[in-house]
Amino acid sequence: MKWFFPVLFLLLTGDAMEAQETALLRTNLTDPLVGRYSLGFERKVAGGFSVAMDVDYLSREVFLESDHPWYEPLNTQKQGVILEPQLRWYPGGEALKGSYAAVGGFFGVARYTPAEGGLDNDDWSSVGASLQLGHQLSLGRFVLDGFIGGTWAEDNYPGPYSESTALFPPPSGLRLTGGLRLGLGW
Repeated sequence: MKWFFPVLFLLLTGDAMEAQETALLRTNLTDPLVGRYSLGFERKVAGGFSVAMDVDYLSREVFLESDHPWYEPLNTQKQGVILEPQLRWYPGGEALKGSYAAVGGFFGVARYTPAEGGLDNDDWSSVGASLQLGHQLSLGRFVLDGFIGGTWAEDNYPGPYSESTALFPPPSGLRLTGGLRLGLGW
């Protein structure tokens, strides 16, 4: 295992890899602000098109509340995974560089662990679709990807509970999205 990272570094930065970039490995720099940690991959498929897949790990404290008076609010830890496949179109004709429009979906699952007491139904799931506009700025092998868009989501919460969302995102429906990703091309 000691040799894995040095070999990976040489492959990604060596002279043998100076050909045109066809793929990116990236992370979302803004996700940790909302308790998510992302690792993604984007690959050129044809002309100005690419496909991408992001895998997000959720780990954050959330407050569950209910409109029903029999259910006390709960402080919980939410942990799970979200998969986000995407198809991107670069109107400039060269994938992985410049402005793009992306259409994608997402599928998420997680579990809530209450700080005290119990929760009979402790799972969360979500499905949805997104539309994003963005721009990838190439800085040598590194890429900065700023994006903004909208996401429609249908969340399924445990029993009578839903997450308290004083700031963002709303429990279900249309959400605004945006962020900044950092990638490494090869």
